[in-house]
Amino acid sequence: MRLTTTEQLLILKAFKEIFKTGKVYLFGSRVDDTKKGGDIDLYLIIDENIKNKHELKIKFLTKLEKYLGEQKIDVVIANNTDRYIEQVALKDGVMLDEKNIKIEKYLNECKKHSIRVEKAYNKVKNIFPLSAKKYENLNDEEIEAIDQYLFRFAKLQDTIGKKLFRLIVSEYVEDIEQLTFIDILNKLEKIGIIENANDWKILRKIRNDISHQYDDEPQEMAEALNNIFAQKDVILGIYNEIIKYYNEKYEK
Repeated sequence: MRLTTTEQLLILKAFKEIFKTGKVYLFGSRVDDTKKGGDIDLYLIIDENIKNKHELKIKFLTKLEKYLGEQKIDVVIANNTDRYIEQVALKDGVMLDEKNIKIEKYLNECKKHSIRVEKAYNKVKNIFPLSAKKYENLNDEEIEAIDQYLFRFAKLQDTIGKKLFRLIVSEYVEDIEQLTFIDILNKLEKIGIIENANDWKILRKIRNDISHQYDDEPQEMAEALNNIFAQKDVILGIYNEIIKYYNEKYEK
């Protein structure tokens, strides 16, 4: 599909603002990754009781221009499935699903962060575990790699904990907003995403410990860095379990 996840989400946002409920299909050349260019062809299934469809279609196109900029967009509203264009849209089109789009977006983010975590880790793994003396004698390249590791580790942890965990558990409960984060972790343990709910609690504590250490406390800082570097395989293991979960779910 030759639409970014952001573009897909903006299309759905515009659709909800104008039509409230219904389905959106992308069809035509933008569905084919081997092609270049082409219009954005959208097929909309909306409430059949809506009377002012033409007026709402114009408003929808105006919203899309606001969100996506100037692009050639063709919109077909469901009317008669005997029409050839509607048959093509339903047969060859791809329904835009907000949840699946977000899953793809967050998995891509995690992939990027996990690669950077591994890369930064490999640059400095030979100097770990750190002592206070080693910490004080870190060179600029080592400091840069450690900073990169901490940044990407935090990003990966946030995307998993704040985004993907909730999306996974929402498939098993009706109202995830009623659950505490501990409830979510316990559910993830039952699903098999995490081996033990305490693993994630430990990751959070170790990350918080880093933020409360200072350069003028070399021993404490060295210990905090040792702890978070030791958790690399744990967080990447959780990420890999999420990948496995979705691969099995969608039989990829």
